[in-house]
Amino acid sequence: MAGHLGQENVSLSLDFENGTAEGNVFLEDSVNEDIFRLMQIICTICYSLSFILGIVDNGLVIWIAGFKMSKRVNSIWFLNLAIADFVFDIFFPFLITETAMEGRWPFGQIMCKVIFTVLHLNMYVSTFFLVIISVDRCISVWCPVWSTNHRSSRLATIISAITWMLCLVLSSPYFAFYTTEHDESENVMYCVPIYAYDYHTDKWRYKILLITRFVVMFLVPFSIILLCYALIILKVRRRRQIKGSSRTFNVIITIVNCFFFCWFPFYFLPLLEFMNVKMSATGEFVMLNIACCLAFFETCLNPVIYAFIGHDFKKSFMKSIPFSLENFFKERCTNNDEHQSDNIMNLNSKLTTVESF
Repeated sequence: MAGHLGQENVSLSLDFENGTAEGNVFLEDSVNEDIFRLMQIICTICYSLSFILGIVDNGLVIWIAGFKMSKRVNSIWFLNLAIADFVFDIFFPFLITETAMEGRWPFGQIMCKVIFTVLHLNMYVSTFFLVIISVDRCISVWCPVWSTNHRSSRLATIISAITWMLCLVLSSPYFAFYTTEHDESENVMYCVPIYAYDYHTDKWRYKILLITRFVVMFLVPFSIILLCYALIILKVRRRRQIKGSSRTFNVIITIVNCFFFCWFPFYFLPLLEFMNVKMSATGEFVMLNIACCLAFFETCLNPVIYAFIGHDFKKSFMKSIPFSLENFFKERCTNNDEHQSDNIMNLNSKLTTVESF
């Protein structure tokens, strides 16, 4: 069995590591060895599948939305979302290697800092674009006149650039936190986050980071998303004449549900340590690893949802994946960017131009 740092990193949760300068909750003899080996195999398989599917799926979205279509608002949103997931997937081989080597890190300190900083960056970008997509849909439904006059590919490009820069700033501290630690007893290196070399300061900073991440990266974004879709549902139920958006809503609602079930365990489970929730080391180890598998697998789900949701499954399956994606994107962008005004202006002729929330 690997030492405690090795077991800690096999979970590969970007902030489940619970790493400190002086120790870890997982002692070498605290996790059942058979369970440890089993989870090592499961994580390796899960990460490998996520890598293969994510590269193919997100690569197709990037190719079609980025090179086969004119730049429209929706294609810009989904192009940036696909880029974030694609970059995340590119670094899976490093995580797979680390898992297969029981948490050992053979790539050096610079790669340790760069890789985990980039992984956090693309987690943030992916989450923020899900929020942007939801807000954009809500504005389009509730403020159709304003949306028609101001919603443009140029504005979408500017918002995308600002989002990437903001996420880069938010993820930059991880470049300082992550470093390589040498285990003298086994003469191996591990890539771990160290928030301070004093044990109590390290634990305090780690707790603040977990709470901040849960609020900023999950609670606030998911609350905004839920509010947006509650408003959309309210509007659609009140104005059943609005057409052409059911597929859009189905796609994004499905993405949001996947986001919740994939990322909630990832962000919430580490907080249990500070809630005095008692769990066995083996049980906690298994839960954290499963949460990581779910979270990382989410990066390859979005393109599949784009291609098949709202379509007859058999017809979509008989088509080539590139054709399905391109056909779907063109239909969505055409409905939202060219015909959305006509669909809603007919309704607005019977209503007041401005409606309060």
